[in-house]
Amino acid sequence: MKTSRANASELYGIQVVSFRLRVLIGLKGLAGLVLLCACVQAESPPAWTVAKSDHFEIYSQAGGDAARSALIWFEELRAFFQQTGVDLDERQPIRVIAFRSAKEYNAYRLRPTADAYYVGTESRDYIVMPALGADRFRVAAHEYAHAMMHAAGLKFPLWLGEGIAEFFSTIRIGAQGCEIGGELPAHSQVLQRRAWVPLADLFALSEKSPFLESRENSSVFYAESWMITEMLVLSPAYSSRLSDLFAALKSGAPGVQALPSVYGKPLNRIARDAQLWAVKRNAQPVKLPGVSMDDVAVTTSALSPFAARSLIAELILATGELDRAETLYRDLERESPENGGVWAALGTIAIRKGDRESALQHWRQALQMGVDDASLCFRYAVLAEEAGLPANEIRAALERAIELNPNFDDARYRLALLENNTGDYQTALGHFQAMRHVNPARAYGYWSAMAYALDELGRREDAQAAAQKATVYAATPSEREHAAQLAYVAQTDVAVQFSRDANGRTQLITRRVPHGTTDWNPFIEPGDEIRRAEGQLRS
Repeated sequence: MKTSRANASELYGIQVVSFRLRVLIGLKGLAGLVLLCACVQAESPPAWTVAKSDHFEIYSQAGGDAARSALIWFEELRAFFQQTGVDLDERQPIRVIAFRSAKEYNAYRLRPTADAYYVGTESRDYIVMPALGADRFRVAAHEYAHAMMHAAGLKFPLWLGEGIAEFFSTIRIGAQGCEIGGELPAHSQVLQRRAWVPLADLFALSEKSPFLESRENSSVFYAESWMITEMLVLSPAYSSRLSDLFAALKSGAPGVQALPSVYGKPLNRIARDAQLWAVKRNAQPVKLPGVSMDDVAVTTSALSPFAARSLIAELILATGELDRAETLYRDLERESPENGGVWAALGTIAIRKGDRESALQHWRQALQMGVDDASLCFRYAVLAEEAGLPANEIRAALERAIELNPNFDDARYRLALLENNTGDYQTALGHFQAMRHVNPARAYGYWSAMAYALDELGRREDAQAAAQKATVYAATPSEREHAAQLAYVAQTDVAVQFSRDANGRTQLITRRVPHGTTDWNPFIEPGDEIRRAEGQLRS
């Protein structure tokens, strides 16, 4: 069915679900009361509904309408971020898991102070929330910002990553215009009431820091990170150097060095600027262009009990609780041994525990059962290659990955190298050329392998051009030497020549001569003095 942006006005209309208790007939007195309590205690958990589009899967315990409304809002959020140029089409749809309330959410809370969270795995992104509702807009935008940073390959220190996410949590989206920035009253009140964390200490905090286990300390951390980030983004004195700061942090410089170096100020001066910004800042949102979005095709369905349990097991695995996840998946495997997704998950648990042999077995079983996960196919191929499995088995997994995701450059590159190594140069070349992006870290290997395939196919000029590009990306003397050899091979042919060994015996050797040479004489030995004489032979 089609759901338009008009539905967004009905966002997060959560219906109140009433509990129904069975009438206990024929029970009297204390026994009846005990059984009644047991019945309430054993009541099944709320049912799950999922709303799906091409980009999101919203799993909700609040019903289909709430899931559908949330999905439309996430689609609008995605459309806003897409205007920044982030490539959002590479990964599978983001899974948003929203419980009915904090009571149900608490069993899966990542940290005591985590009122919602984002988790990114090898193949999928998850946003986990206690509930869906209009009051959850800001939290959802915060977690989605983390997903976008992950998709863009950005790895910031904790304070900056959370500060950016909090900054984006203020977004307001409309067709006529968007707004970002503005006031977060709870944060401002915390900064007025509590002492700020010294910047050196703030920059040193990690997710596992004991300081953040306290909700009060955590509130200061988020508020201060937000305020500093907002200053870096919006203050005229800081915003012009923001890209330089990102570059410095990306290079590995810690915040205590990067900020003073980029902005030419000591940390205590930057801290005073941030506190002054908090007092005198203009809290008006920044106006941005509106978001135009086509109608979104949405499907809604109820989850079976098995699918709901699989969803929870998947969430537990994504958060890294391997033993707990394995227990859940073993129960699912006993119930449905032909379910490929269960075997895929058991393989992932095995590889994370270091059991590569079991991982291979489980993943092979999952693929044989038709699991349609391109990332799993690729990971199996990598593990199979490392284990020395036959090329045909590796090839089949990579081809399946590309069939499921034609834009899977990692799979195409690995398959191209395999075909190169097995002598199918034309197929290898096809996969090289079908790749959409060649990142700098892979560029040398890409162009050198391409040069080799082109030369084997007799395309000498193209091979020479590829070898020259390999030279550009060569990072070591040995890589530069290899690229030069590829270029030399592309310009020359193998020829034979008579020579003499150390004992003066005649032997046949090979050497390379310029391509197209027509006057090559194999009988001329190295060191021979060539003379030309003209005359007539007489009998």
